[in-house]
Amino acid sequence: MWAPTKASSATNGVKKSLAPYEFDPSDPYNFSRRAVDQLRPMKVIVLGGGMSGIITGIFFPREIENLELTIYDKNPDLGGTWFESRGPFDRYPGVACDVPSHAYQFTFESNPKWSRYWASGPEIQEYLKSVAKKYGADKYMKFNHTAEKAEWDEAKGKWTVTFTKTDTNEADSLPSFQVVTDTADAVVQAVGALNKWKMPDIKGLDKFKGKLMHSAHYDTSFDATGKRVALIGGGSSGIQILPQLQAVAARVDHYMKGKTWIPPFGLGAAGVLNRNGDPNTPQEELDQWRDPERYLEYRRKIESSLHEASDVLWKDTPSAIGFQKMCEDHMRAKLAKKPEIFEALCPTFAPACRRLTPGPGYLEALVEDNVEFIPTQIQEFVEDGIITEDGKKREVDAIICATGFAGYKQHFPVIGKNGINLQDQWENNIPESYVGIVPENMPNFFVMLGPNGGPGVGSTVPFLESVAKYAIMCIQKLQREWYKSMTVKAAVIKDFGEYTDEYLEPTVFNSSCRSWWRHKGDGRILALWPGSALHGIYVWSHPRWEDYEYVLKDELKGPPVRAGGP
Repeated sequence: MWAPTKASSATNGVKKSLAPYEFDPSDPYNFSRRAVDQLRPMKVIVLGGGMSGIITGIFFPREIENLELTIYDKNPDLGGTWFESRGPFDRYPGVACDVPSHAYQFTFESNPKWSRYWASGPEIQEYLKSVAKKYGADKYMKFNHTAEKAEWDEAKGKWTVTFTKTDTNEADSLPSFQVVTDTADAVVQAVGALNKWKMPDIKGLDKFKGKLMHSAHYDTSFDATGKRVALIGGGSSGIQILPQLQAVAARVDHYMKGKTWIPPFGLGAAGVLNRNGDPNTPQEELDQWRDPERYLEYRRKIESSLHEASDVLWKDTPSAIGFQKMCEDHMRAKLAKKPEIFEALCPTFAPACRRLTPGPGYLEALVEDNVEFIPTQIQEFVEDGIITEDGKKREVDAIICATGFAGYKQHFPVIGKNGINLQDQWENNIPESYVGIVPENMPNFFVMLGPNGGPGVGSTVPFLESVAKYAIMCIQKLQREWYKSMTVKAAVIKDFGEYTDEYLEPTVFNSSCRSWWRHKGDGRILALWPGSALHGIYVWSHPRWEDYEYVLKDELKGPPVRAGGP
């Protein structure tokens, strides 16, 4: 590389002469005196300390040189959703993962001690804590920081992120709030797709005088024993909660205006079929899994079983038709005591149009004498109960709203290129991203589980790990080429959207049902990757650099010699 014949560098205020080939540390932006592999410093902010944030805290420091990393989370500890499942709020009865535990763990850190096939929320949280501590991810984390705004400065090539920091006075337990800011060269949004729970939009909700809560903000001090309880919603949370309430409540009114499939077993349930569906891990298996190779082989078997039934995901295939018949027979048999529930609950759309949730005990609870299944639309809430559209009033002591989350919405302003707000961009249009990760007009900004960035079947964890590796490669390119920014081209986002729609059109995901993974419930499919899990992992491992526009740092001097081109 060409260099001037004379140069000097200031060291402790003393000028030092440099040889023509020496790097000048006092002027790192001078290409002419910089080694081709000299990487520019990078500061990265990660928003979210759940599973995605933990992955970045493990992967980023190991793969990115010259890195300053900070991971912010709104909670007082890491774990995201699974931290919140520990209470005193949020841990609704029966909270668990709906993917087999042996697949819902990091690929690099096996846990052979799962007590249940579908692990409970608290058990998953303990696993995440142990992994974060073992690999040092926790040392990059700052808690009690709620992101309020992120704004890109084009001149500086920096993001400024504004947070509300919450501190609690131990003397009186009253929180105090402080506005703080931080800057970074790149931002990774790792808050998850389902982090903003929503209450039902029904008249009179504020009039009810009894106990009212959302399943995602469940008060664990509430004792349903002997009480009259209304449970609204039949998604994953409602399905898990009902059996727990039925066992202790005097009466449970289960309001469910939609329909859903309850399969005899979930995808990937091969590990429990040979023990009559018992989700508890027998000691015999725990003993076998002390052998790491044997447990790894078991993990592979479970992961394979999650994907081998992918034939059922295509409309009108023999497998899809057979699976629907199997689900129908299962539900009809379990609901034989109250066949009217089967008629109200059984859908006409294909299984997996909505997320399939293992529902041990749900159908059994529906036919118990202390449970009333109510498919009639709720008209309004009153002080002591609920009135349905048929005019019937049912008095209750408590209402639990298992009514889901807001889905793909940007919950705080992200102001990108030319002052464009990602909130408006996704609210006024169908939310889109490039390969499920990179939004339009947002330089150096990456989203974990962005629009069309989640798996249709299988575990989310390998997806998250692969997305983190994609972000790493992008950050390394910014470093290697000393770019100020990389921004995805609008045209390739549209191309990816068209490809996604074409791929998903013949799948059961595109059947006529309302689902959180569709735009506003019944629109374009937003949550799912257009392909298999292996396809997604392959795409993210081979970035198409030509799909981005690049801006060099303004401070650069000398010829723009690069380690590689875009």
